[in-house]
Amino acid sequence: MDTLIDSQKFDDVAEERRIKDVESARSLYETFVYYNSQRAATYVQTRNQLEGGRPFSQHDWEKQGNNWQTNVNFGDAQAARDRTLLPYWRAVHGAPHAASFAIDSRAPDSSRWEVALAECFDQWIADYGQSYFVNYMRFAKNFVDFGPGMVAWPDPDNPRFEAINVQRVYFPKNCHMDQDKWECVAVVRDMSGAELYNKIRTPKNQKNAEYLGWNSQAVKAALVYGKDGTSWDGRDFTKYQDMLVNNDISVSSKFQPLEVVYLYVKQFNGKIGCYVFTVTGTGNEFLYRKEEYAENFKEFLGVVWYDTGTDAMVHSIKGFGIKNYHFSVLVNRMKSRVCDGASMAMSMNFTRTPDMPDESPPIENYGPVNVFPQGLTQMQTYPQFSQGLSIIEMLEQNQAGNNALYREQQKQIEETDTATQAKILSAMQGDVTESSMAIYLAQVGENIFSQCFARLRRRGNTNEDAKKFVKRLIDRGVPKEIIHDGDIVTRTGTSAGMSNPAARAMKFQQVMGMTSRAGWNTRWFDEQFIANEFGANAVSKALLPEGQESKPMQRRQAMMENGDFSQGMPLPVDPSDAHAEHIDEHLKPLEAILQQYQQNGGQIDKEKVPAMVITMEHTGQHFSFLVNDETQKAAYQQLWPRFSQVKSMVTGILTRLQKEQQAQQQNGQMGGPPNILPYANPAMQAR
Repeated sequence: MDTLIDSQKFDDVAEERRIKDVESARSLYETFVYYNSQRAATYVQTRNQLEGGRPFSQHDWEKQGNNWQTNVNFGDAQAARDRTLLPYWRAVHGAPHAASFAIDSRAPDSSRWEVALAECFDQWIADYGQSYFVNYMRFAKNFVDFGPGMVAWPDPDNPRFEAINVQRVYFPKNCHMDQDKWECVAVVRDMSGAELYNKIRTPKNQKNAEYLGWNSQAVKAALVYGKDGTSWDGRDFTKYQDMLVNNDISVSSKFQPLEVVYLYVKQFNGKIGCYVFTVTGTGNEFLYRKEEYAENFKEFLGVVWYDTGTDAMVHSIKGFGIKNYHFSVLVNRMKSRVCDGASMAMSMNFTRTPDMPDESPPIENYGPVNVFPQGLTQMQTYPQFSQGLSIIEMLEQNQAGNNALYREQQKQIEETDTATQAKILSAMQGDVTESSMAIYLAQVGENIFSQCFARLRRRGNTNEDAKKFVKRLIDRGVPKEIIHDGDIVTRTGTSAGMSNPAARAMKFQQVMGMTSRAGWNTRWFDEQFIANEFGANAVSKALLPEGQESKPMQRRQAMMENGDFSQGMPLPVDPSDAHAEHIDEHLKPLEAILQQYQQNGGQIDKEKVPAMVITMEHTGQHFSFLVNDETQKAAYQQLWPRFSQVKSMVTGILTRLQKEQQAQQQNGQMGGPPNILPYANPAMQAR
């Protein structure tokens, strides 16, 4: 009996785990809002400081008669935040490609396919356009201001994400930052009437919406309820701050969107359920309900954390804006006090003498002439500015030191006295920035770009972006099995070590002299250098495309070598040569000779044979370098068939000429072509 009772209780608990109705969902949301009130107040205070809020209460000062005192936000907080925020765009988009891809395959074309994936991903971002920039910067701004940066994919097929206002995301107590450990999350968003109406606008739209999980009757009820505007949740402090910043003068209007809650709950089977309902007033039916919405939270919510907080708990994570709030208020108050001191010093100050009657007239002003009543004695005031200024200087230094982790210190490096000091400072600061940026870039690659890529490559996805992405890859020769089923790791295109411009400049200066060595991918270093100095968009303009037009200086050198070969002068191969370009240029005259040989019915100018053999031997030496260069697999695969065909024909020609020479010698005939055997053997061994 006890076992039966316990089993029944467990079944009840399992059933309660599901969100039964709107009433229970709203109750859970109300609990989240209640316990979030203190954090919401912190968010508003932080925003107020960043958006120009005064350091003192002006209302209280006016009541006390102190409104003559300085009460100004000097913008230090916003300036510091902006210096911190902007590099987070360049960190990801300052490289030749926003994302990089690693294919787990031994196919010789893997490197070429990885480049194609990166190029097509860049083209998808270009198609995304202005919306991508807006959503990325909104996400990065939340990340810097408050701690978490969050994006969402409302559509399981659409790769385009939307930035979430983290001020309106609610987590339960003791929620861990690891998404696999999440149990429940509530996201509040504004949904316009047009967006809701589009779900039922036509019978086809309504049918599709109902198939996906939308309740058409509940949608209609919400539209009727919100036709004249709805009141918003008065506990949502974010709305108050929005109204102040936007100078809104009305609380409700016909165009005001509905406040809608997206409640995501992990079921006991591990699947994520999604429940959508309005905050107030549209009955007891969900606008949307799906018990098995996704396999995990990562499929539709991408999160990047500012740090790991205390014991990796979500509510302990604080962003740059929150961490600097009290410090910024102190700086503003100190600067206001110094301004007050300056005002006092520049004013004419007087004191009443004991014999001055209370009814004495005030100071009379007649243009440039002032008349002072008797009984006033001018005071000589000497405010002490040095202490205030020294405190401000100390605070600024303290701020720079604390925030060096979050922003680039390029100015300090530029202003150092010697190059050695600059290198030391750059290395020290680079280590700090690199560690911080590594955490950010790893999360962007894994939690955001990987989900975008998963939607773009998904087999059978009818989304227009996905279809275009797959077609572009196929046009570049990427096999479908690699596109849809390949084991591919997605990362950001830049590494943490290259996120700081000063550090990048130093590293390029150190390494560029070595990139001409054998086995180095010179092209990659050229692309990275140009992207760093002139921006990612300059790469395609500064460098000629790879192929026949690549590296014209190296090609001209190879053409000059062809002239030496025609004179019978063999030349060694330099390991620093651009081997692919040299091979291409050396094969061209050989192919021309062989084409003429075929057109003349198998007859060849025997004077060209030594040059042909020398060129073959030299070209084979280039291949010995190219075949060992992992970065040139695609070039090797392209050039080797040409070389093999030329080598086969040259071998046949040399064999025939050798037989003819031997026959002539046996018949006692002198003359004929020179002995070609010393040249033939090395060429035949080339690979």
